Amino acid sequence: MLVRTGRETVVVSDEGEALGQVLAAGIEVDAADRLVRHIVQEQGLLIQGGVIRTPGMPIQSAPLGVLLVANTARDVAHWLYDHKKVKRGRDFRKMLADYLQAAFTKQVAQTEIIGMSTKQHKFANVVSFANGRKLIIDAVAKDPSSINARVVANLDVKARHDPTLIQRIIYDDAESWSASDLNLLQVGADVVPFSEAKTVIQRLAQKELAA
Repeated sequence: MLVRTGRETVVVSDEGEALGQVLAAGIEVDAADRLVRHIVQEQGLLIQGGVIRTPGMPIQSAPLGVLLVANTARDVAHWLYDHKKVKRGRDFRKMLADYLQAAFTKQVAQTEIIGMSTKQHKFANVVSFANGRKLIIDAVAKDPSSINARVVANLDVKARHDPTLIQRIIYDDAESWSASDLNLLQVGADVVPFSEAKTVIQRLAQKELAA
């Protein structure tokens, strides 16, 4: 979110974040402005080049502008997820791993962590912080064997109640998941849709770096 102020007016923009998240999730989007303009215009906002923004507003209206842009960006992203197709051959687990390698470099690695049962569980992406805490980012595929395996591994580690371990299960929300499967995943660890993973991971990392 970007707020540009002038002498008497302000313009609030999402800086293309809504469209960027959709593209990062592997959604095919052509002519995005035309597709979602009806959603944006209903809120009195503008869109150009995938960027949602307010027209010039009085400076005292900045909080309203931020709220309008944030809510509209969310609605636009949800509409595109619901109405557009995922690119064929997309591998969201590889996309997640590539992002983590780029964002954390030597801090992220495949790691084996012992659970309450004393069994060792392998996690493909674990980010280690200087304060000794670890962030487990566990991607799950939409099939029963993957779901069961990741729930069991996370639940066993969670049962240790180790304050140095932070667990998140990432699922591909470009696919259609049942409420029962998502509820089952939640038993193992907090669940995050892939479209929101980058934001959630960055927020968790910033918290640890500030600790």
